[in-house]
Amino acid sequence: MKLIVDKLKNGLPNPEFEKFLKTPVEKSELNQLESDVLRRTLSSALKAYGGYGIAANQLGINKRACIINYNDTELFLLNPFITEKSDDSFLFYEGCLSIPSTNQTKVKTIRSTKVVVQTDNLGELTFEIDPESDREKMTEDTIKTVVVQHEIDHLDGITIKDRVYSTTIVKQTTFGRNDKIVLKSETGELIEVKYKKAHEYMLKGYQLV
Repeated sequence: MKLIVDKLKNGLPNPEFEKFLKTPVEKSELNQLESDVLRRTLSSALKAYGGYGIAANQLGINKRACIINYNDTELFLLNPFITEKSDDSFLFYEGCLSIPSTNQTKVKTIRSTKVVVQTDNLGELTFEIDPESDREKMTEDTIKTVVVQHEIDHLDGITIKDRVYSTTIVKQTTFGRNDKIVLKSETGELIEVKYKKAHEYMLKGYQLV
């Protein structure tokens, strides 16, 4: 059971990172025994490496599954897909087991305050932060809402480095709601949208260029 990280001990890029963590994982067909074995594997890995969650592909297992554990409450998600995201979002400082440098220097990301997740084993789940809470505090709802998005991102071939939130360019330029701006997707696709529509694209990983 080996955790895949972005760089090897000599500092060179890890080819396994590109293979497993930058490639979306398709829906997996597992019988009950296979599902149970995978759950135990992920649970053991999370206890060994720490953190609040881990995805199967972080261990080089090309299965669409992840596990979340907060206060010893474990959630195993088989074939999780986000089916709904809120327009409202919040900033959060995240680290990632597979990118060790971010555990020392957290990465500022933007996350939806509510997501609805469809799974094969638990049905439909809703993760949402308390709208009355301080969004910078590490409440259980906040942690779970961030972690489920983080782990499903892994299964979609996205890391927190793809989610880095920066307002540097926005601060330098003032846009009107109907001004057109150019955004770039994680795959390099460029699109032109009105500034008032930019938020929904940024939640999908687009960045201002």
